[in-house]
Amino acid sequence: MNAATDTDRAAMKGPAGSQPDSTARLIDTWFPCAEVDAAVTTPAGSGRSEKALFTWFASRPIAQARAAVACALLPDTPVNRTDIRLAVQIGDVGAMSRLREQIEAQYPGKAPVVLDMFSGRGIIPLEAARLGATAVGTDLSPVATLAGRLLAEFPLADWSNEPPLPFGALSSQGRLTPEEAGAAPELDAAPLAIDGLVLPDYEPRLLVDVRAVLAEVGKRVEARVAPYYPRNPNSGGTLPWAYLWAVTIPCDGCRRRFPLLGTMTLRHPYARTGDVGQAMRLVADGDAWRVEIHPGQAVQSPPFSSPEGKRGKSARCPFPTCGQTHTLDVVKAKGFADQYEDVMLAVGEIDPDSNQKIFRAPRADEAKAVRLADSVDLEKISNLSAIPDERIPMGNRDNVRGSGYGYLTYGSLMNRRQAVLFATTARVISELHAELSESVSADYAAALAGYAASNIMRQVKHSTRGANSRAHGRANGSEQNRVQIDHIFSSQSVIKHQFDYIEAGPGEGPGTWSSVSTSLINALKKILDETDASGRPGRFRRASAVALPFRDGTMDAVVCDPPYYDMIAYADSSDLFYVWFKRALGTAMPELFSGSADGPDGLQDKTEEIIVKGRGAKGAGDHRSSEERYEAMLARSFTEARRVLKSDGHLTVIFGHSDPEAWKRLLTALTDAGFVVTSSWPSRTETAVTGVATISVTVSIGARVAPARRPVGIAAQVDADVVADVKARCRGWDTDGLALEDQLMASYGAALAIVGRYERVITPSGEQVPLEHYMTLARRAVRDAVALRLDELPLETFDPHTRLAVFWHELYGRADVPKGEARFFAQSDDLRLEDLRGPILLETKAGYRLRHDAPEKVAPSSSVYEVIRAMAAQWSSGTEAVATVIADAELSPTDAHLWAVVDWVAAKLPGSDPVAVALAAIKRNRGTVQASAAVTPTVAAVVPHPRNQTSLF
Repeated sequence: MNAATDTDRAAMKGPAGSQPDSTARLIDTWFPCAEVDAAVTTPAGSGRSEKALFTWFASRPIAQARAAVACALLPDTPVNRTDIRLAVQIGDVGAMSRLREQIEAQYPGKAPVVLDMFSGRGIIPLEAARLGATAVGTDLSPVATLAGRLLAEFPLADWSNEPPLPFGALSSQGRLTPEEAGAAPELDAAPLAIDGLVLPDYEPRLLVDVRAVLAEVGKRVEARVAPYYPRNPNSGGTLPWAYLWAVTIPCDGCRRRFPLLGTMTLRHPYARTGDVGQAMRLVADGDAWRVEIHPGQAVQSPPFSSPEGKRGKSARCPFPTCGQTHTLDVVKAKGFADQYEDVMLAVGEIDPDSNQKIFRAPRADEAKAVRLADSVDLEKISNLSAIPDERIPMGNRDNVRGSGYGYLTYGSLMNRRQAVLFATTARVISELHAELSESVSADYAAALAGYAASNIMRQVKHSTRGANSRAHGRANGSEQNRVQIDHIFSSQSVIKHQFDYIEAGPGEGPGTWSSVSTSLINALKKILDETDASGRPGRFRRASAVALPFRDGTMDAVVCDPPYYDMIAYADSSDLFYVWFKRALGTAMPELFSGSADGPDGLQDKTEEIIVKGRGAKGAGDHRSSEERYEAMLARSFTEARRVLKSDGHLTVIFGHSDPEAWKRLLTALTDAGFVVTSSWPSRTETAVTGVATISVTVSIGARVAPARRPVGIAAQVDADVVADVKARCRGWDTDGLALEDQLMASYGAALAIVGRYERVITPSGEQVPLEHYMTLARRAVRDAVALRLDELPLETFDPHTRLAVFWHELYGRADVPKGEARFFAQSDDLRLEDLRGPILLETKAGYRLRHDAPEKVAPSSSVYEVIRAMAAQWSSGTEAVATVIADAELSPTDAHLWAVVDWVAAKLPGSDPVAVALAAIKRNRGTVQASAAVTPTVAAVVPHPRNQTSLF
């Protein structure tokens, strides 16, 4: 790894006859794709630890962010390539140090300035700061701005001269004693060796004080809410770790209330330890009901569930004399009619003998404490209601699911006792900030309050009606049976809703303050350990990307990860956090949370948010629902990036989306803003970070300001160059193991890198070639480059419909494909989607699906793919029926293309699939079928059918 490979050297040469470009950067010619792919699956490269510091809905992996920043700042040399590989793949300390030296030498006198104008949680600015650059981050969301400060500003600042805190005194070694810190083993600050270097035997001041502040908040909150959370006198006065709740509704039949329980299981059994598990049963007692907790498996069906074999939940009254069924729409209507009531069903504790989480029935004093919390009158916090009364926007039911069930304010997303706990926590943090401000600097007091407040949102994830109990294991006892609290964002950024849910209390256990404090401290410790002391703190401001608060020509590089079209509604999903931050941090960070960043509804201002908020009816009435607006706003943001960039500056855009329409909008916006794409580098990053991502690959796109006096391109020549370049890249992508759908995504940027060499590309008639043409051309080049061969027959020799069907099956199998993607897919073969609907594709609610059933009819004009489907459908009637299909299609019984598709589809489908079973039988009886078809009167002459071209010439 000490020298460039032949491929590396070839890439550095550039186009034949060109002169070296002193302003060129690595991103133009090279990117460590393989190293990023490998690193994002590791703890060091994935960013999972950094993500634990703050909840946000998008996260660049550390490895990709580090590569993007380094490649945007440094020139292409063998030494730089080697060090970037080491820094990305294993976080090599020596390589990072050498890269900082190279950047300092490349930008003498003043550190380069790197801007991320969509900074989110701040991963890209963090890596820019670690490489010695001046990192600047902006985001429209105040929540995201706070995230960036906590990750990449406060940890890199020098707080060593701050006065002592008024609590949690420091020991003489500059750290808390174990007794003061309550240090858990994972937080032990013993000397840590990294590549031969030993860190000093003390903790950074910030880590010590954040731990002290979190402990102080937890202690004060626990004392204030003690009346609402009784301790258990039978277990030494411990606090339960959780409480199981359910919403109840009145039955339309008998008028008696019953709980909307989705499961009766509390814990699955575990045969290895002899644990039989726990479950609930509902017991009718006159006009009332009660829950009994019993050992073993559930013996009752839950009252809120889907009928067996059907989709869609309904609620069934459990009283034996009633049994009335209520549809989901009826259940929702009861919520809007204010007929829901919360009831505590069970209490979760730790069995001292087995250390197992177990459940028991609530005691009388615990039920009384709940009623006490219901009646408490809370004073305002910073002139705001203690429990958030900001209303959830009407069009937000897809993002905040509870609002579709009648929960109309953010405070109503949790039960009253939960809300009192969080209101108390917010008040304590606000008060603690005031105390800190009298002892330490204003900046340090704000920073410490910020870390405490971040714990609120991390606890909210496990403490609303969307946080259900998650019983691991299986009913047969074959797997470990842990019990956890599932968080509300299990479906990416959607705040889910549950009628039966878990409340984490003020004690110890999953989702509690002490639990999330421990993970926050661990994350902060990792960040501090891996950040060189020479790094500069990032600077984060709340600002719109379409109006950047910076002077012209001040940025050396812009590296950003813009919103992914319609994937995430960032502000809508983070408003739940915003309303609590306003109460906890209104005085600590007034520029973010005093209301100055409010929209007219008291939530985050979304006027200039660059997303697509739903499409069609989903986004009706929302100003963000227009795809054209997204493209225009993105172009405005890139125009701002061009304005603040220096003349030799580089723009790197990281983007990923499965819908070609999203790519068209992004690339059009880049072009309209005056940039030319110079490179396109795919990386498999998403699932390694989120685990639930809807895409697996993102593409790092290099771009520069379009040079003046570019030539005009001739369509035929540019088309040929695009096809040749994409096909050449495909060979490398194949070697790297990139899936076909990921190659399609990466091909768009590659095509634009060719097109960007020209001011415009024109046809012989003088018309300008649209961008969509090159996206379609790139997709076609990928298809042709993969060289799919069916029984040694190249794919391009099959009829267009069969060619499309085979490639579609290779990419998507039987999955539904969105309409936009399907349309682009068809265009790659110069086909119309309307002509494919029916013969080849089946239209569904989600888009289109490849047909595997029998076609309506078979005729000489039918594609081979339709013929083999008809053959499979006729197999049950015997070989003569199959032969008749071949004859009706006027195909030769020995047609090579026909039997190649039979072999291929049979191999691609699961062995148990009825179509696969039929085709396998037809293959076994191929000789009989061919003999029968040969004597069928309507059969065509034994020559290849003209629908298939056996020669390329």
